[in-house]
Amino acid sequence: MLAVIAVAIVISVGVVGYIVYDNTKAHSVSTSDIVEMDDRVTMNYIGMFSDGRVFDTSILDIAMNDALYPKSLTFTMRDNASYAPFEMVAGKYGEEGGTIKGFALGVIGLHVGDTEVIEVAPEDAYAVNPAMLKTVPIHEQVNGTEMMPEDSFTSLFKIQPTVMDYVPHYKWGWDVLVLEVEFGFVTYKHYPTVGEVVYPFGDPYADDSVGWSCVVESFDSSANDGAGEIVVRHEVTASDVYAVKGVTFDGRSFVVSGYDVENETFEIHMSDPSIGYNGEIAGRALFFEVTIISITKA
Repeated sequence: MLAVIAVAIVISVGVVGYIVYDNTKAHSVSTSDIVEMDDRVTMNYIGMFSDGRVFDTSILDIAMNDALYPKSLTFTMRDNASYAPFEMVAGKYGEEGGTIKGFALGVIGLHVGDTEVIEVAPEDAYAVNPAMLKTVPIHEQVNGTEMMPEDSFTSLFKIQPTVMDYVPHYKWGWDVLVLEVEFGFVTYKHYPTVGEVVYPFGDPYADDSVGWSCVVESFDSSANDGAGEIVVRHEVTASDVYAVKGVTFDGRSFVVSGYDVENETFEIHMSDPSIGYNGEIAGRALFFEVTIISITKA
């Protein structure tokens, strides 16, 4: 259950208490029942990152209010009817409880009516799937000539290959020339223009503001024994970490999640909604502002 909770810390931190999950219990002056292990708890929540951007909430007004509650890169409005108090079993997490460890344990010790902020360390939040991470060089080298199965070419380029036809590349957008179609394989050569700007991961100037600019730094058509070599510079900086999202040519979404100045690389973290995996949330500290509505004792 990736999209579970979020918190506008910039607004709430001055007016509510703070809990840092460390297996201790929160204190409150309330005299109502206290949340204990295995109690069923109903609450409202706002989930956010340390900079205050909300990634999920149970409250419709907060979901709709971007001015007071700025949203994360991957925040998505749900059906209005789905915004309702959240119910969970205190202390139960993972497959047993359906939520994350730090949140499930963080509510223990709260009372009805309490509003608190729970901080969940990365190790007690959503685990990172290493297969969803990819390191990209700032100066990316692209082979000037490529070969692929004919059915893959048709699927990617959305056209049947014809020798000596120029077609736009499915990712980079510049022209490629079909050199050969033989034995079920297609051979084609890239023909970019030096200085050309391309947007392989979305148009950063469009309304949804995804991706970034890439500049063709060089194109040596005679390199590699005539196969050719292209160098593309990604216009990504350290300030883009968790501030820029993109989409691959096959429709997979991701966020920029790291930047290595020394090695001149950056990292992208993929998402997969089909398995409930969100690359913007996994592996990060999370903050949950919760207001306890009711407690049903175990």
